[in-house]
Amino acid sequence: MVGHDTGRNRPKTTPGPESLKRWFERSGLPLKEHQYLQLWQYHRLIRKRNAELDLTRIYQFDNMVQKHYIDCVLVAKLMKWRVPSPLLDIGTGAGLPGIPMKIASPGTEVILAEGRPKRVGFLFEVVKALDLKGVEILGQKIHSSFDRQVNGVITRALETIPKTLLRISGCLTRGGMAIFMKGPHCDEELEEALENYPDYRLVQDISYLIPHSPHERRLVILRRLSEPGIRGRRSAVRDQRSERKGS
Repeated sequence: MVGHDTGRNRPKTTPGPESLKRWFERSGLPLKEHQYLQLWQYHRLIRKRNAELDLTRIYQFDNMVQKHYIDCVLVAKLMKWRVPSPLLDIGTGAGLPGIPMKIASPGTEVILAEGRPKRVGFLFEVVKALDLKGVEILGQKIHSSFDRQVNGVITRALETIPKTLLRISGCLTRGGMAIFMKGPHCDEELEEALENYPDYRLVQDISYLIPHSPHERRLVILRRLSEPGIRGRRSAVRDQRSERKGS
């Protein structure tokens, strides 16, 4: 498992851009000065709107930096390849992981998909305030009928891996990557996905700790072998059953 000291007894820091910068540098994720300022501005917007929109249940500054911003940026470092572009962030909520990843990788085109109108409004506010270029906001849920072509899809604590593979069946390109930010115990759903979706191949599976914390995470990446809309027999049967249950 990739990890660092847990830092359980580390004193709480005073919120601010310099404190945020120290967290990233201590975690081996140095950014440019304007990127720290963007993350700090993003943090302030989340705190400002949280009571109204219920954007996160994590309130303490250090925890927010570690569990939200550092964890999201860390994904790009752990990946064997560059972050795929365009990258579709499904069920992004407050913009996680898409916005921190965009700040850290400004050349990546990011599509933020969110079905709740109030949170969609928040995303537009963030993109405007941070002057983020190459970010598109989709105010809708993504279903298997969604056929906008993307080279990568990422989800963070949204649903099981098989459900997401069904959801992106019409949009992820051949050779595209499905990126899953999961908790440590996802073996069963991963096994189910590989069994029922033979048109995907597991290309990375890494367990890690969020730096300087005891929080275990797992990064699972599948590469698509088929064209959008084309699925093997077993996955097609699985899709039909899932769609009947959801109707």
